[in-house]
Amino acid sequence: MKDSIKRDRGIAAKLTRTWPIFFENYGRLTPVQRNAILPILDGEDVLICSATASGKTEAACAPLVENYIDINGPWTILYISPTRALVNDLYERLDMPLRRLSLSVIRRTGDHATRLDRIPHVLITTPESFDSILCRGKLEGSTFGHVLSRVQAIVLDEIHLLHGSPRGEQVRWLLERLKRLKSQAARENWCRNTKIQIIGLSATVSEPENVIASFMPKGKIVNVPGKREIQIVDNEIISVEKMLKRYIDSLDKPEKILVFSRSRKRVDVLTCKVRSLLNGLEYVVTEHHGSLDKRVRKDAEEAIKEHQKIVVFATSTLELGIDIGDIDLIVLDEPAPDIPSLLQRIGRGNRRTNITKVLLCAENKTDEILQRAMIYAAINGWILKDYGPNFGVAMQQIASYIFQSPKRTRGRKSIEGFIRACINDDLNSKQIIDNMKQSGELIENEAGIRLGEHWLNMTSHGGIHSNIESTTGYSVIDEMSGEKIATGVSFAEGRGLKTGGQFLQICRFNDLNIEVKRVNNENLAQGQWNYAGKKNFNDSSQAFSMRKYLELDEDQWPVILDNGRLYVFHLGGGIRQTIVEALAKTNFIDMDTIKSNHFYFSFPSRSTEKPPWLAEKRTANLELLINSEVEWFENKLCRPLANKKLPHNIRVYEIKKWLKLDKELYNIFHCKFTAGNHKCTGILKKFI
Repeated sequence: MKDSIKRDRGIAAKLTRTWPIFFENYGRLTPVQRNAILPILDGEDVLICSATASGKTEAACAPLVENYIDINGPWTILYISPTRALVNDLYERLDMPLRRLSLSVIRRTGDHATRLDRIPHVLITTPESFDSILCRGKLEGSTFGHVLSRVQAIVLDEIHLLHGSPRGEQVRWLLERLKRLKSQAARENWCRNTKIQIIGLSATVSEPENVIASFMPKGKIVNVPGKREIQIVDNEIISVEKMLKRYIDSLDKPEKILVFSRSRKRVDVLTCKVRSLLNGLEYVVTEHHGSLDKRVRKDAEEAIKEHQKIVVFATSTLELGIDIGDIDLIVLDEPAPDIPSLLQRIGRGNRRTNITKVLLCAENKTDEILQRAMIYAAINGWILKDYGPNFGVAMQQIASYIFQSPKRTRGRKSIEGFIRACINDDLNSKQIIDNMKQSGELIENEAGIRLGEHWLNMTSHGGIHSNIESTTGYSVIDEMSGEKIATGVSFAEGRGLKTGGQFLQICRFNDLNIEVKRVNNENLAQGQWNYAGKKNFNDSSQAFSMRKYLELDEDQWPVILDNGRLYVFHLGGGIRQTIVEALAKTNFIDMDTIKSNHFYFSFPSRSTEKPPWLAEKRTANLELLINSEVEWFENKLCRPLANKKLPHNIRVYEIKKWLKLDKELYNIFHCKFTAGNHKCTGILKKFI
């Protein structure tokens, strides 16, 4: 204790301007602040890994501001956050303290198109708006040339959510573009140096070295272990409707309850069901997900802050750090898609204490087992996340890089150098330019390379700055007020639908709008509908959690012989499922006889012995299959549609990287089928 007080006093002495603003009310630093502030003050690139609500924002902002506040002339700390909601939350948190230091804070998103006619001290934005600012941030008549020419540091917020995704890959390319802009700024005397300090803020991750390698190769990892206690408030796992009613009936004081579900449609359905179920208990019941209009989501966020007795159903949109006050109970309606997501959800509860109260629910035995397995993994700190390259981003970034040029044209050498800086040169990545020329996306002549019609059209509405795959569907509009309720609705038939926590009867279809009116009778809102969206890849987290929960070694594959089929529990997630199916194809197994998912595969058999096609290592055959059927692999791994426009060799390379072939084939060929009275057989039978 005495040592930590001494260290805090030493750090406080170095934060002469920012200590009173960020830390004086607390008097002490958190462990992550104690370990991260000094290397940031020394100008190092730092990846900060620690639990939710541990003080990472202050650990980054205070020393950065301290370093730059006395610079003579403009300077900027660029803060990149994954979502607009997080940008808004960060703006609210930082605006007042930084104003006390006479510093300017600007947020720039699709919702807040703040004019950038001057260089701000702190600029908070999303990856897409960062892309737009690079292209549209020229300062006419200014001696500083570009609004980003004086960026001294970048903070990559919630970086674990970006890493391994197309948006994370976009950020990696954007960092390269910013470095090139800074080099130009130095040549043009817009700034004095080209150095950019990079700080990453992350929840605990299994392999922080991979995050460092992607975003800050010379960076230092500050990993502060520690987690809050998870308290399971009821050992029984039943449906969320029954569990919530029973729990709330037992309370002797009001509580704020946040329920996480996997799908938007289920959030809609449960909101209506539970509102009726809790009628008379004076609980507000509302919902929050990505297809609801911004106004509806904002109303839900304000309701959580205002009401003491409230139940909110949400998807991943409330996993992140949106300010919704202190939540008394986290309810997991279904198993989270992966362990990082589970930890984010749990981290939303009881942020003022070291204990998080959690209630587990399930609709069936399989989900019940998964809930127990995943919470077991979370309690023990076992984290796994699948990741790999996302080269489909390249076309968007090349187009945006060309659009960034004042002449809207760039030379081939400049573009090839940009690609080489972001993609392994062994891939002959300059083929991407030729592919884009052949499709008409780029046009090349003696003046250089410019955008074709496709990308020129994308510049008119900002689509050139985004890698988020668009989804089609209807917008749901209130007939009386004209207000939008939801978007991306796919409607089949019926009289109505339920979204935004309301029973809605359809009045008419108007182009891509469904005009509705609110009704009190659920029968008037019956219909077949859903939300448009893409298929999600099955991460290895759930299967990995089951293996840990059952205390199985990596080479133990439990098998169950049932009704003439052998069920083999590979417990390796979507990647292993894909490789097993590919091995069956290369061995000419009738694919109609194979059933598989991210937990097990099965085939007709009278024996529990391992079949030859899983015991003979034929790597060459598998690589030939990837070359000849790359689209099949892309579909299995849910790769973005943009990948189909990449050169064939890059598509193949990306698939091999995602499959981790050497490691996975070793596991498959050395696994042992374990049958008989295995202690986990009774549990695994529930998955069949």
